[in-house]
Amino acid sequence: MPQWYKLKKTLIAGTAYRAETDKFYVIKRVGTNSATALGTLTVAGAKCLEMLNTLAPLNMTAYNWFDLYDLGDYYVVIPPAKAFMFTGDSGSKMLIEGMIGEMMTPADFPADLASRLGEQAKKFVTVKQASYAFAAGASWPADAEVEVLTITATAGERHIIDDRLYVDVSGLAALPSAGSIALRFYYQDKPLDILDAGMGMLGMDVWNGYWNDGTNKYYYPIDLSDMAIQLEPGRTLKIKARNVSGADLAAATGASITIKVGVIDKYMMLP
Repeated sequence: MPQWYKLKKTLIAGTAYRAETDKFYVIKRVGTNSATALGTLTVAGAKCLEMLNTLAPLNMTAYNWFDLYDLGDYYVVIPPAKAFMFTGDSGSKMLIEGMIGEMMTPADFPADLASRLGEQAKKFVTVKQASYAFAAGASWPADAEVEVLTITATAGERHIIDDRLYVDVSGLAALPSAGSIALRFYYQDKPLDILDAGMGMLGMDVWNGYWNDGTNKYYYPIDLSDMAIQLEPGRTLKIKARNVSGADLAAATGASITIKVGVIDKYMMLP
């Protein structure tokens, strides 16, 4: 059996690392400040994880309640003597948490970790993020929906969307409020929602995930675990934003109303 130690280290983008011959990492939780380029962790040259600061920042703040992301069954193993690297925005970092294992003999490397090591380049956590921007100065008409993010599983792959969701709205003349903007999910163009506004507002109110007090923006992770969406080859998920305020939403002077949405994507390469 290996001897276990606590892992909590920060990786610097572009730095080449290599595990010691008798030690290995089991990475369970991650965060990054890479905001534009996907923060990518490779092990022996193979991509095993991608993340953005919008869904897993380096640390929580008073304005951003996203914590480090728990990888669950998609944890990353860095075996003895193997090279690994984090890449992302210039100067960015990735915080990794988990366990360090020290082996007395090669037989101490656990079988379950060997199994995960064999699949982690084919089954890993990534991020899908996109935005929609209206023309500068254009209003967002009442009840209008715009398509923000589309995910299609191509041949030989599966995507599971059942975790954190991030949303941001900018460029409005007036502060958004509860009951003004919603997200609607469409699986194969079928809305995963009610169809009649007589039952309530159409879509999922974004107010519990994003709000603005006029000085600061606040973000809280919306959890999709109770609405797991699995995309098999050829299947498509669309996430649309809808103005449910009952009136046109005006843009700030010279600004473009912009909606950004990001989700955790559990990717799997099919046999």
